[in-house]
Amino acid sequence: MPKRFSSLTRFLLLLAVYVVGVTAAFFGLSSYYFDDINIGAHYSALTSGVRAAAGLLEEYRKGEKTLSDLQRAVNPTLSTDGAFYMLLNEDEQVLVYTQSAAPYFAGSTLPALLDAAKRNESTAVRRQANGEAALLVGQKVSGGYVLAGRPLRIFSGTALSFRTRMLLSMGVVLLMMLLVGAISARRAARPARIITQMASQLTEGELVTLPENLPGEDMREIAAALNYMSRTVARAISDVKYEKETMSLILEGLSEGILAVDDKGKILHENAAAWQLLGGEETEAYRSVMDALRQERQEEHWEQKFTQGGRVLYYAVSRLPQDEKGSKRRGTVALIRDITEQERLERTRHDYVANISHELRTPLASIRGLGEGLRDGLVTEEKDRQKYYNIIVGEVTRLSRLVNDLLELSSLQSNPAAFETERVDPNELIYDLHDRNGSLFTEKALTFVRSLPDEPLPDIISNEDRLSQVLTIFLDNARKYTPTGGAVTLGAEKSGQGIRFFVRDTGIGMDEETQRLAFERFHQAERGRSDKGSGLGLSIAKEILQKMGVEIHVKSAPGKGSEFSFVISTLSS
Repeated sequence: MPKRFSSLTRFLLLLAVYVVGVTAAFFGLSSYYFDDINIGAHYSALTSGVRAAAGLLEEYRKGEKTLSDLQRAVNPTLSTDGAFYMLLNEDEQVLVYTQSAAPYFAGSTLPALLDAAKRNESTAVRRQANGEAALLVGQKVSGGYVLAGRPLRIFSGTALSFRTRMLLSMGVVLLMMLLVGAISARRAARPARIITQMASQLTEGELVTLPENLPGEDMREIAAALNYMSRTVARAISDVKYEKETMSLILEGLSEGILAVDDKGKILHENAAAWQLLGGEETEAYRSVMDALRQERQEEHWEQKFTQGGRVLYYAVSRLPQDEKGSKRRGTVALIRDITEQERLERTRHDYVANISHELRTPLASIRGLGEGLRDGLVTEEKDRQKYYNIIVGEVTRLSRLVNDLLELSSLQSNPAAFETERVDPNELIYDLHDRNGSLFTEKALTFVRSLPDEPLPDIISNEDRLSQVLTIFLDNARKYTPTGGAVTLGAEKSGQGIRFFVRDTGIGMDEETQRLAFERFHQAERGRSDKGSGLGLSIAKEILQKMGVEIHVKSAPGKGSEFSFVISTLSS
C-alpha cells in the first residue's frame, strides 16, 4: 500500500500549483492585453512606416506622384497591422490619411502632435474619449509632416490601471494562498501540538490517550506507540507517587526524628518528630544537627548525644549512597531519638544491680563470718552460740524478705490476673486491717487509731488483696519511722466521686528530697533510726497502684510526720 503524502508535502505542492497558475495567468493576460502596449516594438514598426510615408511625400513634392496616387499608396501600403497614417505638407495642410486615422486626430490631438513633432517629442500614448488608447508618432520630413498611430487593445483604462488591477488580483490570490497555507500548516502542526500536550500531561502522571486516526500512516503508528508509552509512564509515575506518599506517611508516623539534606546542604525531608524533638530551627540543638549533616567527613556513619531542655537526645548521621555514576554523594540523613527514658532506665538498672548486690552482700558477709566462727570452734559458750544462731536466722529472714519482695515486683509487672476486680466494702477493709495490725503497734508503744465517718462508706470496685497490701506497706513504714509514744491513723473517707484511703503518722517526716526518692527501689531513710527492711515496700505499693490506674499522694515535713493516701473511684467497673 503506497504511503500518503504528508500534510507539509501537500501544502508545498499546492503552493507550487498556485504559483505556476498565477504566473501563467499573468503572462497569458499580458500577451493579450499588453501586446499592443509594447511601446518599443510598435514604435519601431511605426517609425518604419513613417519613413515609407516620408518617401511617398517626397515623391509627391517632386511631382513624381499625384495626390490621387498618394492617396492610393497610403491606404493599401501603410494601413497594415492596424496602423493609420496622415500626411501633411509644409503648410500643415492634410494631404491624405488612412480611413482609421480620423478619430485619433480629432480635436486638439492634431495640433498638439504637430507641435511635438516640431520639437522632436512626438511619441505619445493618448487616451481617447471612447475609452480606447493609441500610440501616436509624428515626424517632420522633407516636404511636410508624417503622422502615424496604432490603437492599443486595452480595456477601459491605461496600462497603469491594468497593472494595478493585475497586482490587486495577484494580492488576492496571494492572500488565498496564505490562508490555505495557514490552514494546511495548522493541520500539519496538529499532531505536534497533541504530542506536546500529551508530554505535559504525562509529567503530571495523567493517563493520556492519543487519537489513532491522525493523518498519515506514520502518525498512526506514532500515536499507537505513544499511547503504550503513556500507559507505562502513567503507571510508573503512579507507583512512584504511591511509594513516596507511603514513605512520607511512614516517616511522619515515626516517633524518631528524620532530617535529610542533599549534597549542597538543602533540606530534602524533615518530619514532625524532628521538629518537635529539636524545638524548631532557632534552637542550638537544630543548628548542631544541621552542622553535623553538612560536615565534610570521611566516616560513613557517626553519632552523638546532647542535652536539650532537660532531655537527652541522640542522633546518628549516615551518608546517603552515591549516584549511579559513583561520582558524588547524594547527601546525608540523621536519625534523632529522645533517649531520656532509656538513660534513666539504664541508670535505674545500674543502681538496681548495685543496690541488690549491696543488700545481698551485707547479710551474706554477716552469715559467713558468724558461720566460720561457729565452724572453727571460736564460740565456746552456749549463750554466745545461741546469739550467733539468732543473728544468722535474722539475716536469712532478711534475705528471704528481700527475695520475696523482688519476686513480688516481678509478679506485679508480668501477671495481669493479679489485678482482677471485685466489689469491696471499704469499712470492712479498714476494720480488718486495724484488727490484724493492732498488736504490732502495741508492742512498739504506739497509738493505733481507726478513722471512718459515722455514715457507712459505699462499696467500690477494686482488688481487695492489693488494697490491703498497699495499706499494710504504708502501716509498716509508719510504724518504723514513728518514735515510741507516737500515733498512727488508718482511715477512709469520701472524696468527690471516690473513697480516699490514708495512713497518717506523727513520725520523723521527710524533706522534699526524701519525698522524691521515697518510691525508688532500695531507698531507705535514716537507716540508723529505723528497722531494717528491703527498701522495696513503697516501690511495690507504687507499682500496684499504677497498675490499678491510681495515683499516690504524699504529705510530709521533717519532724511533723507523714501521710500517704490514694483515691479509689466509686464509679469504677
